[in-house]
Amino acid sequence: MLTVLVIGKPSYEKVTDLCLIARAFGASGIVFTSNDKKLAAKSQRFCRDVCDKWGGSFSVSFTSSWKDYIKSKRNYKTMYLTRYGIPIKQVEYALRTYKNMLIIVSFSEKIKELYNIADFNISITSQPHTTASSITALLRTYYRDRELSMHFENAKYKIIPEQHGIHIDKV
Repeated sequence: MLTVLVIGKPSYEKVTDLCLIARAFGASGIVFTSNDKKLAAKSQRFCRDVCDKWGGSFSVSFTSSWKDYIKSKRNYKTMYLTRYGIPIKQVEYALRTYKNMLIIVSFSEKIKELYNIADFNISITSQPHTTASSITALLRTYYRDRELSMHFENAKYKIIPEQHGIHIDKV
């Protein structure tokens, strides 16, 4: 299982954006650090609606303590995505050997503790970039672009590729 942990105070727009990206690129779930019950309920409803329409299973949850959450994932390899880590190209083959991975991103500039906690500190690029782009880049590297043709079970809708226009079939 590939789970994403997002540390920081997310807005609803950021939550939905990261949920859609993580789901579409092959993660099984995403966890946000927040105590906002309204945000959690609204976000979970959003993800449930997306999965109901477009298929697949994807979980969104919230935790008050990222440290406790990481500790609870003892059998997971932890990957902290930061611009200060080892270039992803140096570890991409090693990453593919793990079945259970916790992909950690942070809205804050950097969290020094994570450099010691994570199994891997991975640099997607050594330039400033977004949490969304780092999640996308890691998942594309992990799946070797196979996620671009993933099949989502129990979908009610399916997009039919078109050169011009929009074609959505109800399944």
